[in-house]
Amino acid sequence: MNPKRTYQDEEPSASLPKRPRTFDTASNGGIYPNHDAYSPLVHGDYTIAWICALPLELAASRAMLDEEHPLPPNQAGDDNTYVLGRIDQHNVVMTCLPGQYGTNNAAIVATNLKRSFPSIRATLMVGIGGGSPSQADLYLGDVVVGTRVMQYDMGKMVAGGLFQETADAKTPAWLLNSAVSALRSKHGPHRSSSRMTSLLRSRLPNILRPNHPDRLFQASYEHPLGAPTCIDCDPEKLQPRGARLSDEPRIHYGVIASGNRVMKDGKGRDDIAQRLSALCFEMEAAGMMDNLQCLPIRGICDYSDSHKNKEWQDYSAATAAAYARELLEGLPPSSRTLDRTPTYITDVSQPNTTVDHASERRQRLLKCLEFPQIDARKTTIRAAHIKTCRWLLQHSKYQYWLDPGKQSQDHGFLWMRGKAGAGKSTMMKFVYLEMKKVFKKPSMAVASFFFNARGDYLERSISGMYRSLLLQLLQEFSDLQSVLDNTDIVPLHQQDCPNLNALKELLSNAVMALGQRCFTCFVDALDECDELEVRDMVQFFEELAENATNEGIQFRICFSSRPYPYIDIHRGILLTLEKESGHGEDLTQYVKSRLRITHRPLLEELQSQILDKAAGIFMWVVLVVEILNNESSHGALALRKKLSEIPAELSELFRSMLARDQHRTESLQLCILWILFAKRPLSPAEFRHALWAGLLEQRLVDPELPDDIHMDAVKLVTSSSKGLAEITKSKQPTVQFIHESVRDFLVKEKGIQDLWPELGFDWEGPSHEILKRCCTTYLHHPRVQAIIVAPEGGDDERNAKAEKCSFLEYAGQQVLYHANAAAPVVPQDGFLTEFFASAGIRVINHLEKFKARRYSSHATPLYVLADKGLGNLIRTQMKRDPATDVPIERYQYPLFAALANGHKSAIAALLGLSSTVYDGVDITEGLNYKKDLRDYQGRTPLSWAAQEGRLGIVELLIQGGTNLDGIDGKGYTPLHRASENGHEAVTRLLIDNGADNGHEAVVRLLIDNGADVNARDSSGSTALLWASQNGHEAVVRLLIDNGADVNARDSSGSTALLLASRNGRGAVVRLLIDNGADVKASDDPNTSTQGTPA
Repeated sequence: MNPKRTYQDEEPSASLPKRPRTFDTASNGGIYPNHDAYSPLVHGDYTIAWICALPLELAASRAMLDEEHPLPPNQAGDDNTYVLGRIDQHNVVMTCLPGQYGTNNAAIVATNLKRSFPSIRATLMVGIGGGSPSQADLYLGDVVVGTRVMQYDMGKMVAGGLFQETADAKTPAWLLNSAVSALRSKHGPHRSSSRMTSLLRSRLPNILRPNHPDRLFQASYEHPLGAPTCIDCDPEKLQPRGARLSDEPRIHYGVIASGNRVMKDGKGRDDIAQRLSALCFEMEAAGMMDNLQCLPIRGICDYSDSHKNKEWQDYSAATAAAYARELLEGLPPSSRTLDRTPTYITDVSQPNTTVDHASERRQRLLKCLEFPQIDARKTTIRAAHIKTCRWLLQHSKYQYWLDPGKQSQDHGFLWMRGKAGAGKSTMMKFVYLEMKKVFKKPSMAVASFFFNARGDYLERSISGMYRSLLLQLLQEFSDLQSVLDNTDIVPLHQQDCPNLNALKELLSNAVMALGQRCFTCFVDALDECDELEVRDMVQFFEELAENATNEGIQFRICFSSRPYPYIDIHRGILLTLEKESGHGEDLTQYVKSRLRITHRPLLEELQSQILDKAAGIFMWVVLVVEILNNESSHGALALRKKLSEIPAELSELFRSMLARDQHRTESLQLCILWILFAKRPLSPAEFRHALWAGLLEQRLVDPELPDDIHMDAVKLVTSSSKGLAEITKSKQPTVQFIHESVRDFLVKEKGIQDLWPELGFDWEGPSHEILKRCCTTYLHHPRVQAIIVAPEGGDDERNAKAEKCSFLEYAGQQVLYHANAAAPVVPQDGFLTEFFASAGIRVINHLEKFKARRYSSHATPLYVLADKGLGNLIRTQMKRDPATDVPIERYQYPLFAALANGHKSAIAALLGLSSTVYDGVDITEGLNYKKDLRDYQGRTPLSWAAQEGRLGIVELLIQGGTNLDGIDGKGYTPLHRASENGHEAVTRLLIDNGADNGHEAVVRLLIDNGADVNARDSSGSTALLWASQNGHEAVVRLLIDNGADVNARDSSGSTALLLASRNGRGAVVRLLIDNGADVKASDDPNTSTQGTPA
């Protein structure tokens, strides 16, 4: 019996509370469940049947169980072998056919199962099948769901010896059809499922999509007799197919053809598929339909032709099992399952609004923790070479780290260090997967995060790391999700992801609530994260580990990084990879197995020299072995010479590889620049079109757009990069360098400057200029222009167009980004003129899905640039057209567009600054962009800034010549807005600069809001002095009534009475005298009263 298993890194599903259990402490300190704490289930408690034909199918299916149950005795006469367990809210019985295929054997198994488990309400037939590509866009690994089943070999012989099929189509039970319809609508038109992907990643991490090519041969082309693989099959006989943008399996619904023989004939396949509209061929479903009305779910492992092989079987079984699990998660439980809920748990069959709302909130927050590339780096790292890395599992330091009894000494810390390219990430992935395999106990969780400096922000930041680790922990131990209920950490109505401090507190609280369970984290490549963030992270984990140790909680963490001279841990185990003998043995093993030299003495000679020069750097060894293999046909002398010429330093090896010949240097430069400076990583198809556009601009390629169907993406990337780039194996593959050390060589060690000195000392700007020209060349191509000017269609039409012109989306969305990056070095005046004169706004609108974000035909270049946050281009445009006060578009003014989107560089540029720091203060400090700009309609930027009390912005707008007395949509001036909201400094600034300040209401508002009536400005004047000089009698009376000093003097010694007298303000003079003004005061308080007003 296997204990209950829970899993990390998958989307949550609503489920009943877990079965209660007690725990026994084993001799090694692990925790094991004791099922005596719960009364055992009986045959009648199981409501879902899950049947497989092959052991490999059952293995994949078994991984989908949330827990396994003890086996009760079989009923008399039932020879089936069962696996019992729970999936979500369903008790499930699994079984496998007894080593014999076909519909008849399936019928026997179904009969026995139905007799032994009388409460079965739904049956799934889960496993692999052969695809029928003539009926659908099927690829290996896709899933076919049988909404109908036809037995294609049931019939009768008729005249002429012809076989006539007589079987009718059979359909699954209504309950299953209903569940399929609901799930189908959830997946939508793209027919793919993120939940399936999550299940594959978490439940079956060792079953990856095969690297073997997915090749479909013409139906008439037979596989060579006796050939074990398709290596020698004629590539000219391949069936042309369009390339998919993603490797994510797709789901198809339709007829499954079932029979008692294996379909291995392309012509026969197409003939039957045509008659029956069949998508898939298999051998068991028809035998199940009469007894159990099952739903067949088949992962496509071959194309039902003579080219059959077993390379895709494990992965295809896994995709089918994942779909089946997701289907059950959406299937309502039976009352029998609910009746088994322990009595002390709230009856979930009764409405409980509070519980429902709390559960919904938890699920929403868990969803917020996810991000698209959460596992991208881990999946990209190549698996460890055979027979390598295993030494670490037996290493004394590793064993010490695993020992719970030693946690008080090391606080659960293991830090693996090594030089760039030593193989740390490969080792971390290996150890993580090994621990996942070994530690399958319900009380143990293992999580990982692999930093990726080449990825998006969350892939290279501690925010992404905390989100990932927290998500994995809460999905593994769902009871810990209660930490999300603390509204002091996460406000009740928060809709987005918690901030960094909240994430840290949530993770800390969850770890401290583990109790007797164990949590192990692997965090790889700390050096690919910002150093200040790493310092903060290490300090956090040190404190958490110390607290956990003090409370007796088993919490372990393993870091890997390059050597950090200034960051260390107070307690923990350090292991330096290059210094370990096991690592040296791994290098030896790799050279022996990969260096293609049959002459043993020569192999040993070269092996010794390679290992001496490698200095423990695995990446260096991998590259050198490949170089020597390419040279091996030239003999021993050539090999020795080549090895002696290869530099020992990894960076110098990169340099020699990139400079070794001058063939297609234009492609090399474009390849390097696109990987280095693209706004986001490019897909293989985008990469190909980007290179083509750059070569077209240099007139080095044919002007016809590239054909993606026959693209050998791997060959293109490898050849154009000279072996230093690769395609990732993530759900959405992208092009990247083979290792972060390649980027370090090009950027930090100025390799790019050495390779292409013509780019100049400030090579980043000219590099972006090259990429900008690639984008403009592509956008001006006639076929691309035809798509842009075509009438607008729906999303499906938009996607179809994008597939034809793979680079259109990137080029249209990012051409301005590259121009902005190039602008400090390369003038962009001509580009801006041409772009906005040649339908540039139409290009942007064509690629914008949301109509509210599209621009009108009246949009100015300045508004568009502000909306996109392109500060350098804004400065260029303002020299040509400085008008910023034209109210148009969604946010009316360019400044509002920049503010609404939080584009600080654009805000600074619009205000004439090099940054948002003005007079020592960040003018955007504390600004909640969307919230603080919610009341912008009918307002000018000065009106808004005055209302918000943004003194720096007000001053800069005044310096720019804005209208100080402009009236907004509600009839208020900026001065009204400032005084109404009590912003005294802004009010005085407006008055000092000539705003109409004679309004009694404004002064009254200032006073009511606590303004000091005797406060002085930079010239020493008070409000009374200014009002008296300007003759504002009502304001003078209001100020006097509120305690203004009638005899106050300004810096030149003048009183209010003197200023009013000089300016002929008779009414104000009388008012001042009546209220005690000194009629004898002069300009100099130390002189006589000469010059005193009469």
